[in-house]
Amino acid sequence: MNRPDNLLLPFFAYGIFKPGQLCFPRIKEFVKEYKESYVKGNLKERDGIPLLNSGGSSKVKGYLIYFHSGKEDEAYRRIIEIEPDEVYKWDKVLIDEKIEANVLLGRRDNRGASDLEHIEEWDGRSDPFFTSALEEVEDILNNNPYFSWDYRSLFRLQMAYTLLWSAIERYAGLRYHLGKRVNEKVYQIAYEKSFADALKKHVKQKRVIYSAVDLEKYILDPEAPSKSIKYYYQVRSNVVHRGKSVVRDFDTIKSSLEELLAIFKDVIQEAFKKEG
Repeated sequence: MNRPDNLLLPFFAYGIFKPGQLCFPRIKEFVKEYKESYVKGNLKERDGIPLLNSGGSSKVKGYLIYFHSGKEDEAYRRIIEIEPDEVYKWDKVLIDEKIEANVLLGRRDNRGASDLEHIEEWDGRSDPFFTSALEEVEDILNNNPYFSWDYRSLFRLQMAYTLLWSAIERYAGLRYHLGKRVNEKVYQIAYEKSFADALKKHVKQKRVIYSAVDLEKYILDPEAPSKSIKYYYQVRSNVVHRGKSVVRDFDTIKSSLEELLAIFKDVIQEAFKKEG
């Protein structure tokens, strides 16, 4: 994706790059100042990603972000590193009806996108995968009897674990890369301090599992975030590939679900903190 034509213009962020949203840390070090602003237009959403359609009489709230002098090129490079070219296109808009700024407008927003009617400001914290989905996972954990010999218990755990990973993959997609490289972006979570801290907090001992496909070894280690995220992901893969034959790993799935839910809730809470 190309950079904007004029890198000296400020950047209007209305979605994932707003302060307090998942991608703001990518550009934070280059930000001189920001202020709440608005643009005329309307919001749509596709696959959890906000899309701005400029024009019209409605207002969309966001932040006008000014970068440090001489750092504009690097700041815009950080923005396009998430490869938003299939989702966004660069354009210019008038902020507060008087200040010209660069903005990412929705590309082909008439394809698979839904209108966010009566919503002036998008907030990733309200994504159902970060709210209702996690509540459902927690409900399954807390309000169902579990017996290792009961397939219904096993299937509930499998469903909850798969749903939890859907939420984690949504998070990784919005934070690191809007494309299709699922494993690559999921594994980046291991480098977040909040993940490492939560791993030590919620995991008390090492465990080992083996791939259901090629018998490769995966280790859960509270002192090794990169190994541990791959362990939890392999538990997910085993669930998908082995189905009910994974019954002997009942305790592994239950423990992994309990731990990873607690870890991910801590990661989400830290990720959506408002940063100055």
